[in-house]
Amino acid sequence: MHPRYGIVKPYQDGNYLGKKVVYTTPTGRRIVGKVWKHHGNALLVRFSRGLPGQALGGEVEFLPAAEVSEK
Repeated sequence: MHPRYGIVKPYQDGNYLGKKVVYTTPTGRRIVGKVWKHHGNALLVRFSRGLPGQALGGEVEFLPAAEVSEK
Protein backbone atom coordinates (compact mmCIF):
# COMPACT_ATOMS: atom_id res chain seq x y z
CA MET A 1 0.00 0.00 0.00
CA HIS A 2 1.37 3.40 -0.99
CA PRO A 3 0.53 6.47 1.10
CA ARG A 4 -1.52 9.21 -0.59
CA TYR A 5 -0.43 11.95 1.80
CA GLY A 6 2.96 13.57 2.14
CA ILE A 7 4.50 16.35 4.20
CA VAL A 8 6.27 19.02 2.17
CA LYS A 9 8.51 21.77 3.51
CA PRO A 10 8.46 24.87 1.27
CA TYR A 11 11.57 27.00 0.79
CA GLN A 12 9.69 30.30 1.17
CA ASP A 13 6.91 31.42 3.46
CA GLY A 14 3.57 32.10 1.88
CA ASN A 15 0.05 30.88 1.40
CA TYR A 16 0.25 27.56 -0.43
CA LEU A 17 -3.24 26.24 0.40
CA GLY A 18 -4.89 24.87 -2.74
CA LYS A 19 -1.70 25.01 -4.84
CA LYS A 20 -0.82 22.11 -7.13
CA VAL A 21 2.28 20.03 -6.36
CA VAL A 22 3.99 17.59 -8.73
CA TYR A 23 6.36 14.78 -7.74
CA THR A 24 8.32 13.28 -10.64
CA THR A 25 9.43 9.65 -10.19
CA PRO A 26 12.83 8.45 -11.43
CA THR A 27 11.06 6.85 -14.42
CA GLY A 28 9.46 10.18 -15.39
CA ARG A 29 5.92 9.58 -14.14
CA ARG A 30 4.33 12.67 -12.64
CA ILE A 31 2.16 12.32 -9.53
CA VAL A 32 -0.02 15.36 -8.90
CA GLY A 33 -1.06 16.54 -5.47
CA LYS A 34 -2.83 19.45 -3.83
CA VAL A 35 -1.83 21.28 -0.66
CA TRP A 36 -4.45 20.23 1.85
CA LYS A 37 -3.52 22.11 5.06
CA HIS A 38 -0.67 23.46 7.17
CA HIS A 39 1.33 21.07 9.34
CA GLY A 40 3.45 23.25 11.62
CA ASN A 41 6.12 24.85 9.39
CA ALA A 42 5.34 22.32 6.65
CA LEU A 43 2.36 21.49 4.42
CA LEU A 44 0.21 18.39 4.15
CA VAL A 45 -0.26 17.37 0.50
CA ARG A 46 -2.84 14.89 -0.79
CA PHE A 47 -1.64 13.14 -3.95
CA SER A 48 -3.84 11.65 -6.68
CA ARG A 49 -2.04 8.30 -6.47
CA GLY A 50 0.04 6.56 -3.86
CA LEU A 51 3.61 7.73 -3.52
CA PRO A 52 6.48 5.27 -3.94
CA GLY A 53 9.00 4.83 -1.13
CA GLN A 54 11.60 6.76 -3.12
CA ALA A 55 9.50 9.90 -2.66
CA LEU A 56 10.50 10.19 1.01
CA GLY A 57 12.95 13.06 1.25
CA GLY A 58 12.50 13.88 -2.45
CA GLU A 59 11.72 17.22 -4.03
CA VAL A 60 8.44 18.43 -5.48
CA GLU A 61 7.49 21.32 -7.76
CA PHE A 62 4.79 23.88 -7.01
CA LEU A 63 2.97 24.64 -10.27
CA PRO A 64 0.00 26.71 -11.36
CA ALA A 65 -3.06 24.53 -12.10
CA ALA A 66 -2.88 25.28 -15.85
CA GLU A 67 0.55 23.64 -16.21
CA VAL A 68 -0.29 20.33 -14.54
CA SER A 69 -0.81 17.25 -16.70
CA GLU A 70 -0.47 13.61 -15.67
CA LYS A 71 1.18 10.88 -17.71
